[in-house]
Amino acid sequence: MRVQDIYISTHSLLHYFDRLILWLYTLEQMKGSDSSVLTEDSVKMAAHFCLPYLASLGIQSLVQQGAVQGKSAHELMDALKDTDILHWKHSLSELIEISLAQTISIWRMYGKSTMAQQQAQLLLNMSSLEPVNFGVTQNNTEAFAVALCHLAELHAEQGLYGGTTEIFKHLKEQFPPHTQHAKLWMLCDLKIQFEKHMNDGKYHLAQPLVPAIRAQNKTEGLYRKAQVLKSLSRTTEAYRILQKLQVHCEKTRCTETIIRVLLSTAELHWESSDFSTGLPLLLQALTLSRKHHLQALASRTLLHLAFTQLMLGVPEQALSVLHEALEPILAHGGIMDKGRALMLAARCQMALVATRPNGREQAAVAIHTLDEAASYFSTLNCKERLRDVRYLQARLHSSLGQTAQRNRCAMLFHLLDRELQTPRAPTDMRL
Repeated sequence: MRVQDIYISTHSLLHYFDRLILWLYTLEQMKGSDSSVLTEDSVKMAAHFCLPYLASLGIQSLVQQGAVQGKSAHELMDALKDTDILHWKHSLSELIEISLAQTISIWRMYGKSTMAQQQAQLLLNMSSLEPVNFGVTQNNTEAFAVALCHLAELHAEQGLYGGTTEIFKHLKEQFPPHTQHAKLWMLCDLKIQFEKHMNDGKYHLAQPLVPAIRAQNKTEGLYRKAQVLKSLSRTTEAYRILQKLQVHCEKTRCTETIIRVLLSTAELHWESSDFSTGLPLLLQALTLSRKHHLQALASRTLLHLAFTQLMLGVPEQALSVLHEALEPILAHGGIMDKGRALMLAARCQMALVATRPNGREQAAVAIHTLDEAASYFSTLNCKERLRDVRYLQARLHSSLGQTAQRNRCAMLFHLLDRELQTPRAPTDMRL
């Protein structure tokens, strides 16, 4: 009888084990609230049968669903903390890596770059690039690739392209092309190259990268195609792609891309000086980003709103909105966003010079703000933006009667203008 009982119990356990695996696979193909309910059931079942590996996978799946549904970072981190206890208790080193990689992705999504970098460093310390790694983890896992890709993006956002190159060198060694997980770094590398060319105003170099990005990720490729078309003033084509992309992303619940599409569509309205039409789009983007706790996108949306208000002739209100975005951008934003935010602040300050009794003092503040913006653009070697900064500074120095400083800024402007050999876009018409 005892042997029979053991047989029945074992058979029952294996039956539930098979059901759990099938269930978790099915959940991968599902979206929505039904998926969450089933995942919760699978976690309870795994816990009941003392299957920590499956319980952990279920919790991590719930965290992923929670991020898509707009749960706050602290809620998701609390859930991951429960899985970490399981991992360390049962020495599940592979799942420790996966949990850290997921934590990095969550912090990145929520716009907390400092936290993401700390978690990436922790994972890399566990999975050392040195040959000896104390047997804790291996360097060829998906989690390791994800962590390095995030680090590469973080370095690129701060203009540290030398560090980015070194990271990709390691990625290519660990994950050669045509091997598992190589697509992760290949897409990441293409996106970084694309952003660099766009920041430099070299749209002719960014455009050939679009088909390669689209081959790796259709949504990302379409979005970047629209970005290039917009920069080349092919407004109608860009608008058509953005509308198609928005419909697709609303169906697939890709909130981050929806917000980026809304911002780009508002920018298209700016091309025809139709700033008020873009306001509903920006307010929709702000509502979505706040609802889903996407701080980086919320800050970027506030920049767009502040710019719109400046263009509509209310610089004081624009400056008030901008101040709400400045702190998170300077703390967690990329170099380009920091420079753009400070340049916009200076333009708001310039617009207030004529309306305030301390106009000269306000102009001096604007000059200093532009100096800070220039330091960020210099780090990126973004000469188009530097040219705009020197133009604005020359105007400010001229209004203050500072001839020597005006002439110096004018000379720097002309040197950059000659070097770029491209028509300068009206500074007043772009963020």
